[in-house]
Amino acid sequence: MKKILKASAGTGKTYRLSLEYLSALMRGQDFEEIVVMTFTRKATAEIRERVFAHLKDILAKDEDSSILKSLREIYPDIEYEAGDLENIYQKMIRNKDRVRIYTIDSFINRIFKQAVAPYLGVYSYQIIDENSNEGILEELFRYILESPADFALMEKFLKDNTERYITHYLDLIREIINNRWKFLLINYRERSRMETGNLSSCLDRCQDILEKIALEKGDGFSPEYYVKDFQNFMSEYCTLQSEEEKKDKIYRNYGLFFNRSFWNGRKISGKKTAELREELEAEFEHFLQELAACIYIEEMIPYEEEIFKFSSRIFEIYDNLKFREKAFTHTDISNYVYKYFNEPALGLIDEGKATRYFYELLENQVKSLYIDEFQDTSILQWKILKPLIDRCDNVIIVGDEKQSIYGWRGGEKELFSNLHMILEAGIETLNTCYRSDKEIVDFINRFFLNIEMDWEYSVVEHLSDKTGGYLELLLGGEKTRTNTETRSFAGLSQEKQQEILEMNEKITADLKRGIALRLRELPSYNNTAVLARSNRELNEIAFELDREGIPYLLESKDSILDHQAVKPLYLLLRYLNYRDYFDLLKFLRSDIIGINNTVLRYLLANKAEVEGLMAGEEKQLDYPDLQDFLLEVRQLGRLDYKELTNYLFEHSGLLEKYGDNNGFLKNITFFFQLMRRFNSLAELMLYLEENRDSDELKQPAVREDNAVQLMTIHKAKGLSFETEFFYWNLSGNRGNSFAGMELYLEFDEDFQEVTDYLLSNSRYEKLFEYLGFDFAERKKEKELVEEINNLYVALTRPEKNLFIYIEGPRKLEADNDGRCWSGSSYEFYEGSLLHGAGADTLYDLIERKEIGLLRTAGEKEEVNLPVLSDLSEFFRPFKISEELLREAVFRKDFDMTVEKEIRRLEGLALHYYLEYIRYNTERERDYARKMVLGRYGNILGPARIDKIIKRVEDFLDEYRGYFQAGWQAFTEYELEDEGKVYRIDHLRVNEEKKEILVLDYKSGITKEQAQLDKYREIIERKTGGKYRVRTEFLEI
Repeated sequence: MKKILKASAGTGKTYRLSLEYLSALMRGQDFEEIVVMTFTRKATAEIRERVFAHLKDILAKDEDSSILKSLREIYPDIEYEAGDLENIYQKMIRNKDRVRIYTIDSFINRIFKQAVAPYLGVYSYQIIDENSNEGILEELFRYILESPADFALMEKFLKDNTERYITHYLDLIREIINNRWKFLLINYRERSRMETGNLSSCLDRCQDILEKIALEKGDGFSPEYYVKDFQNFMSEYCTLQSEEEKKDKIYRNYGLFFNRSFWNGRKISGKKTAELREELEAEFEHFLQELAACIYIEEMIPYEEEIFKFSSRIFEIYDNLKFREKAFTHTDISNYVYKYFNEPALGLIDEGKATRYFYELLENQVKSLYIDEFQDTSILQWKILKPLIDRCDNVIIVGDEKQSIYGWRGGEKELFSNLHMILEAGIETLNTCYRSDKEIVDFINRFFLNIEMDWEYSVVEHLSDKTGGYLELLLGGEKTRTNTETRSFAGLSQEKQQEILEMNEKITADLKRGIALRLRELPSYNNTAVLARSNRELNEIAFELDREGIPYLLESKDSILDHQAVKPLYLLLRYLNYRDYFDLLKFLRSDIIGINNTVLRYLLANKAEVEGLMAGEEKQLDYPDLQDFLLEVRQLGRLDYKELTNYLFEHSGLLEKYGDNNGFLKNITFFFQLMRRFNSLAELMLYLEENRDSDELKQPAVREDNAVQLMTIHKAKGLSFETEFFYWNLSGNRGNSFAGMELYLEFDEDFQEVTDYLLSNSRYEKLFEYLGFDFAERKKEKELVEEINNLYVALTRPEKNLFIYIEGPRKLEADNDGRCWSGSSYEFYEGSLLHGAGADTLYDLIERKEIGLLRTAGEKEEVNLPVLSDLSEFFRPFKISEELLREAVFRKDFDMTVEKEIRRLEGLALHYYLEYIRYNTERERDYARKMVLGRYGNILGPARIDKIIKRVEDFLDEYRGYFQAGWQAFTEYELEDEGKVYRIDHLRVNEEKKEILVLDYKSGITKEQAQLDKYREIIERKTGGKYRVRTEFLEI
């Protein structure tokens, strides 16, 4: 039996796959002969847990088990024998290690470990991630840099081709390695030469026709018959005599011709010249075909040959490094397994099918194979799995082509779409969503059924008891507004101007800030997420959440050494310690310095001169500013380690550049604290190199309890949230390709063989239509489909509440049909949005469009506080500056004594603890303790921290009455008045009693009653005297 389960988002595919596993067991299948493969470790654990839980449920409840009933809905003839199932369950419990549920990566790793690696002489190795692999790539480039022959080959390629402008030579190497799977699938062949005609004769005939048109119109021919871009070119061209000169002129300027035609359309219009115009256009089309063929022969074929030659050398060096270090990524392992999979000496495959020896390596026969999330399977993985699939009795493959979002690493949506034909399998569709409430499911249906693209979608039903749900849509962004400082605006009527001004006022220009402000209105952030396409967008949203004091979680699995704000510093320290020229280049190309491509090429070409300068020799570089800076770097190498640490802290510019980003600041602080733990640069670098991939050097997460989760769409795949905010940037970049080299592949229907390929460069794409190539067009179609898939994944994560904040791509202006995005690359989304939102035009979405009723877990009873909503404009969260903490540690010259500084820091720690106390609950106290330890533990030490915590908690025990429930509590808010800002330690509001209480914490002897009086006066004035305002000092 072979079956394809097509499962839309939230339709219970993991549950269904676990039922299929049970079905196999109950039909007598040995669990050791069943293999389940998933895409992620999380999914593996989930299926494993469900299988055991389902077995336990059936055995406990017998015929009353809901699991058994669900199973019989799928297979009515399934027989249940309690004794047999109990025996199976007990055997599986005793042999959990033999339950064969893997990730696809781990399955392929088994083949590598037991067959391919020993064949290659590798008996132990480590698996590393892509970030760790950067070190291998850098060493590869360093090898090329140090080898004159290899560097000459790379230089030749870069100079002869379009990559001569790339910012890093390393980018080219990385792209070649990332595309290795494509090179493995290609059977290289020499290109045949196209026949070409006489270029100059073709263009001359176009010129003759244009002159005939001028004559027909009764005009004398003049340069005005050319468009502006061609006037100089064509005037010069027409003076040339020889064919060789003309061909050279055309070839050196061929980019002009593929941008536009060379004649002035207005000058040749008219009925009299219609036939001549058609003749001109046809002749020019022929000229472009001849020109494209010429470029294909002269540039594109040599480019492809050079890349194949260069990539072979790259792979050779890469493999040497890999097998020397014995460190492989999962991608490496897939590549090597595929490369040697059919090697006769291994005996894994015979006539395209898995051999007995292959099964012996897997420790058992595989009779039933279940694969989850198949749409994410790469072509190489498919080709490795295919022989196993062909030998299995039962195959069930689950996936959803709408969630195929990994094309950039070899995933192929069409493979799953055609899988039922390839395997001659039946299809079953899961069409009930168990995740989302009615309003969300209905919106998804309306949106994707009406998408004006060739994108297959089937209606999904919601569960009968999930009748609620909430949708909120908002279209905004600065680009959506109309520029009112233009001549065209000034020429409009006063009425029209006023209409535009009113619309601009309604539009939310800063949607990222809008998300933060809307989140602040929610009563709880539990199980709430903000999704965006890129990490850059998430960091910008995080900045706005910081401004509003909204707790969030933004985790990274990356090393602190790879963090954007820390990496330049690390590269500089590496250079100062190891004197590696490559580290110096990378430091100079970092965000802090940012030398341009010209300077980079100068540094590469003049390595000996620069290294001489850095070694203390008298050298004169061509760039005086560069020389001055390098001399400053040289001087850093002569500083004592402590002096170096202080200097970098004070003068690196990191705090100024990133000081308003809490996440970046946290990473910078962490790294400087790390530096201070060591006594020398050599000790620090040894520690960093040995622990680079350890948890100790993971980037510290910006996290708090009851926090908003910030995630990219890719990281959110497979997850669900009660409430989701989706920041949808329609102007975001599409595709993931390297700007330059492109490797296009086309497969047969079974995705077993490459039927055609082209290794080219993105700048040649304009020529493809004249060469009869559709590679670029197909690539763009795939990228567009994957973009829609990303959108689908993003919109199908929420359970109850979905907020969609749409960054408008251009000015909001309707055409005659009422459409605002017509003629753009994103116009097909407009109809979907309008159908989904139930709106007539996009103008309806510039103010909140709400559908359904907002509900969140742990929701507090709503209290109408109209005055307090005004007060919130004056009370803003206040974050104690990290700078105050650092200056005591790093500044050499400060006026305070050590005792005074310690007391000051202790006072800050006391106040920092109290920032998190609103109702004096044990949970708040526990959280406050952790926050104080995290921020001040390294500075004040454990003994002082313990005393501070005891002191503040004794205070809280004494004044419990001030923190009672029934009041709204605000901590560390800013009160603005007449341009001045006052900070209130703790403000409480009782709406029922119409009372406001202002508390000022005092940890010293100073009390300023005038300050409290000022607070009272401002608040009474701003609330119109409707509240009784009390103020009190509280001694800590």
